[in-house]
Amino acid sequence: MSSTQDLGRFWRWGIVLAIACSMVFFVGLAIWASIGDVELVYDNYYAKDVVFEQQIQRVERTEALSFKPFFTYNQESQILTLKFPAELQHHSPLGEVLMFRPADLHKDRLFELALAGDTLQTFKLPNLATGLWRIKLNWTSSGIEYYLEQMLVAQ
Repeated sequence: MSSTQDLGRFWRWGIVLAIACSMVFFVGLAIWASIGDVELVYDNYYAKDVVFEQQIQRVERTEALSFKPFFTYNQESQILTLKFPAELQHHSPLGEVLMFRPADLHKDRLFELALAGDTLQTFKLPNLATGLWRIKLNWTSSGIEYYLEQMLVAQ
């Protein structure tokens, strides 16, 4: 009869030990999660959401163009080239180019749009960090706003 009492005592301690281990695990997980650095992509996160509908319209207008601007990057010379379509050459576009780094927002770069001959612009990018970049082009031509986003993987 003492063997069944010993067996019952082991079950009780086993259950207590399992509950204690789970509690320690979840408390440790909560502490580890709260210590991590949380970095939002944008500082004014909610203000960007308010103008989202306007952004959709800009993208739709860009998609409607028969020829869209495009970027090319030369790894050796570290030069990014922006080529605008010929259909917009008579209307000097105004805008900006944002080199957006999803992995580290402190490495973002912003350039003003200043086309040479209304169709071409080059950007010197010395020491460009390797990895994924999103190039965001916002421009206005003849009072109409456009937006284009292209990905670049620097090596």
